[in-house]
Amino acid sequence: MLDVDRVLAARVEPPIGWLMVDRPESRGALTRELWEAFPERLRWVAAQDGVRVVVITGTAGNFIAGADISEFRELRSDPELARRYDRGAVDSIAVLEGLAVPSIAMIGGPCLGGGCLIAFACDLRIASDRAFLGIPAGKLGLAYPHPAIERLVAVAGESTALDLLLTGRFVAGDEARALGLVQRCVPAAELEASTRDWAAQIARMAPLAVQYARLAVRHRAQGVLSEARVEELVAACFASEDYQEGVAAFLEKRAPSFKGR
Repeated sequence: MLDVDRVLAARVEPPIGWLMVDRPESRGALTRELWEAFPERLRWVAAQDGVRVVVITGTAGNFIAGADISEFRELRSDPELARRYDRGAVDSIAVLEGLAVPSIAMIGGPCLGGGCLIAFACDLRIASDRAFLGIPAGKLGLAYPHPAIERLVAVAGESTALDLLLTGRFVAGDEARALGLVQRCVPAAELEASTRDWAAQIARMAPLAVQYARLAVRHRAQGVLSEARVEELVAACFASEDYQEGVAAFLEKRAPSFKGR
């Protein structure tokens, strides 16, 4: 029996909330039990005081090497079991889409199958030059979850999505950057520092404005963000103390101090 709280290790270092998959013996592969726990761990990290960015990563230079294939014969052997197995992964996509704060995937190593599902569900992705990404579902004869395919197409475009899905090939960090799968690729020794710098840039922005911007972008094609909700989010920005502070700081030529209200 896995210690879920240990394997899905949460650490709060404002402004960053970390969710780390600490399972180096499997390069971060997730069991069904871990998939089922993942959405709630995400919610918990994002809700902690002072957290303005959630970073998902692995330990020991890893990320998430997909689902734990050793479980498939028993727990993913027919369509109904497969749907149950995928529920935690699909719920994780929904949670990442609706978070009040941005998310970054910090990819230090293999990012395969379910790892790509999590990485592409994040808002931003940074990889080390030792990382590689791939979706080998076709090599296993399984159906990659449809919400994950939709997100892959949104991130990478139809042609690149089909390239990855139809070939199952692995893409190294530099090529992943060129294809737009990740926004940044840095030397492995600089990965954490670069991620912290990126998160700090985001954290200096007004939280309500950031929340509106990311939700507007993420929901642009789905029609999920209603006109009323857009007006509500925009009004909250202009009615906020942060808006007054941002204008004042600009006029006074100083750095703003945003409070998220």
